[in-house]
Amino acid sequence: MKQPFSFPTLICSLALACLLMAGASGKASASAYAYSYSNIFGLTVSNPTGSIAVAGNTDISRSTATLNGSSVIRGGNGFIDAPQSSLGAVTKGQNNFSQQGQGGASYSRGDAQIISSQIPPFPAGATSTHSVNAAEAFLFDAGNADASGRNGSNTGLRVNLVVGAPGATILFNFLAAPFMQVYLDALAGPGSSSSANMSVSFTITNAVGQTVFNWSPDGAIGSGISGGTEFADAADLNLSYSSNTLTSGKLLTYDPLACGAPTGTGTGSSCGGAYTALTNNLVAGNYTLTLNTVNSADLSIFPTVQLVSEPATLALLGLGLAGLCLARRKARQACHS
Repeated sequence: MKQPFSFPTLICSLALACLLMAGASGKASASAYAYSYSNIFGLTVSNPTGSIAVAGNTDISRSTATLNGSSVIRGGNGFIDAPQSSLGAVTKGQNNFSQQGQGGASYSRGDAQIISSQIPPFPAGATSTHSVNAAEAFLFDAGNADASGRNGSNTGLRVNLVVGAPGATILFNFLAAPFMQVYLDALAGPGSSSSANMSVSFTITNAVGQTVFNWSPDGAIGSGISGGTEFADAADLNLSYSSNTLTSGKLLTYDPLACGAPTGTGTGSSCGGAYTALTNNLVAGNYTLTLNTVNSADLSIFPTVQLVSEPATLALLGLGLAGLCLARRKARQACHS
């Protein structure tokens, strides 16, 4: 006849299960990745009507990187080629805007460069502006309570303009190739996120600081512009692309013009969409034109909620149950002796 499952047997089974779980349990590692890239080339600034003189110009190229509380900022006003800001296991050199990608140890990097500038001509004889930004970060969680990585890059062009009477218009033409990717591991806990961000804007302010023209291309003609008319807007250059725990486990890619991920150093000009806008008439006076392109990547990983006890707790519970089991067995043996 089969013996019923006794309480002592149950105690011994629980002890064995706890000890096995203690040996097998542990924190799961998770990873996150973000890459944001913009390549603006063939940018020309002209005035179809009226007369405009350039009174001054300041180039701005800046890069930043942050990783787990440490930060680096390089470049700034007067720079046309910001030194790369990098932290962690960065393998890409300065002015290599192509992807380093996922895998290995955590890193964060930002890089920015004005390759050529129409105003003033740089290099000498340049007739258009070409600027490239990249921001990239990868995090690997090896059991830390939390981890974060953040970087950005900024390229700008500020020009002081003098508009003669009776006024003038300014025409902007350029090509752009945006590309972004984000990934968040399915093992990442609640609150974790990965985002790649991009913004491109043209702003004209008058002598008293009032904005008379602003253009932030968003992929829809007639939208994202004030103080002028938009004629071409190939794709959104002002957006945040992100992944959280609801979309984790998938590599998300923003490649609206099908140019693909940048290759080589990422400064090529063989693929890009067209953008064109014309200002309303600017009355005679002094103005400041500012071009800003910013790319950034933000990562944050929080640990997964543990559904089992910590190994040490399981081990202590298992040993306690095992001791109880052994003591009961010895007592039974003493009764039968």
